Amino acid sequence: MIPTYGRVLSAIEKALQKLMKEYRGVRKSLRDLVEGQERNTVQLERIGAAMEWRWGSERDDTEGSKDGPGESQKEGTPLSAFC
Repeated sequence: MIPTYGRVLSAIEKALQKLMKEYRGVRKSLRDLVEGQERNTVQLERIGAAMEWRWGSERDDTEGSKDGPGESQKEGTPLSAFC
């Protein structure tokens, strides 16, 4: 009977080793995905900041021009009211 248990334990050990190997592969794949997502997020933040810097300053210029000379850009009140 002991040889039978030995074979069963050996089969279980092999199955567990196979599962652990697959688990490590899945874990590595998930880690790679997370790292890739983090890199993509950082890159998108940089792109967003560059777009805001470029087009944000252009938007401010166009918004300021609609008020016309002598008016406050924030409230549309004449600058002479502040003197």
